[in-house]
Amino acid sequence: MATPLNFFRGSAPASVTKVYTVPDSNKAIVTNIVAANTGSAAGSVTVKLGGWDLLSAVGIAAKGVLTVEINQVLAEGEAIEVQGTGAQCSLHISGVEVA
Repeated sequence: MATPLNFFRGSAPASVTKVYTVPDSNKAIVTNIVAANTGSAAGSVTVKLGGWDLLSAVGIAAKGVLTVEINQVLAEGEAIEVQGTGAQCSLHISGVEVA
């Protein structure tokens, strides 16, 4: 059974932080990433899926938005990690968890 999830929604932390780990006997599929910068200066975001950089310090302009539509499968035990620069950068990462 597939359950829709918000894997992470919030301000991007200043250091690489694990925000979600796939539970035992499950898989996760990341389908959408939205990064926004509501600040008045440029910032950047990093998103790692299963230890690999999907977005590596990608710049987000002041008042800018980046959207990524993907279908990336994560196996049990794999994680989503995030990081941001600039106090106003935020991320929303969503998809489904499959039992």
